[in-house]
Amino acid sequence: MKKAEKKNFGAVSQVGSALSSAYQHVPEFPYLDRATTLILIVCVLGYLGLTAYIFFVTPPVEIEARILEGSLEKNSALALLPGEKYLYTLESPEGAMEVAYAISSSPSCAGVLVTEAAGQESQAMCILKNGMLSDQTGKAANANFGNQSILLFSPWMLAASENFSWNVDSIYSAQGVEMVITTRFASKGKQQLAGREAYEIEIGDSSSSAPARFFIDSEKRVLLFADLGNMTVKMASAPFELNWNASRQN
Repeated sequence: MKKAEKKNFGAVSQVGSALSSAYQHVPEFPYLDRATTLILIVCVLGYLGLTAYIFFVTPPVEIEARILEGSLEKNSALALLPGEKYLYTLESPEGAMEVAYAISSSPSCAGVLVTEAAGQESQAMCILKNGMLSDQTGKAANANFGNQSILLFSPWMLAASENFSWNVDSIYSAQGVEMVITTRFASKGKQQLAGREAYEIEIGDSSSSAPARFFIDSEKRVLLFADLGNMTVKMASAPFELNWNASRQN
């Protein structure tokens, strides 16, 4: 054997010995032999390396969201008045809580100022005479589907009727892929509830196993009762008389 070949053979032999020694130090996982354990470790390290590469090198995916509302014909004016107070009880398997609303006027609000208090937290929002939330410039926000965090009132409640029907498309786009979720509102007629006349509105979408049921007071256009599946929302006190023993929702 030539001298160069002997040198290369020695280097290869050393590498082989090193690999063999490293292999012997590979721990054996329970119920696995050393070879299977080594394969598992290599796969896990490869997965972690690929994940790190994607996280640090691949640019983040930007998701664009927009809402497309169907036409909405409001048949009532905003009926919330300064000085009014409303209280709701929320019940779920996790427990119960109360959410209170106080209506007031403010020079900075062209409509009414609604203050929501839940526990130690509170927030105030300006609702204009057309029922829309006011943005920071004092103009109406361009969404009747808004106010979803406010139990008391949402702009679409001004359009409630015995034959109310409305669709809202929430459109999400990312890297050329688009997903549309349609939320459907459908009236189930007028009901007697807590001694008041109320419109029963079902709200659901393709991702809902069952639609939520909202009962909207026909006069004040505020929420009387809601069955959200895993939670119920019930008006406990209001500027008008409530008699929950007079009738019950189906």
